[in-house]
Amino acid sequence: MDKIEINEGHYLELMDRLHVAMSTINDHILEHPLAEQQKEIQSLVEDAITNLWDAYQLVGGLTYENKN
Repeated sequence: MDKIEINEGHYLELMDRLHVAMSTINDHILEHPLAEQQKEIQSLVEDAITNLWDAYQLVGGLTYENKN
């Protein structure tokens, strides 16, 4: 298998896609009436958003490291 060469644009692109995923999950799942009512569902979805946020921050850090 050929190794994929990563360029500067890949970092911003992945950060954008993570943001889109977090926004979609927030708007269409976390704010759904059932998720709002059921605290266990709400908690699990919030955990997913937190993990995506951590990934977003990690990619941002890698972007900074890549430029130095």
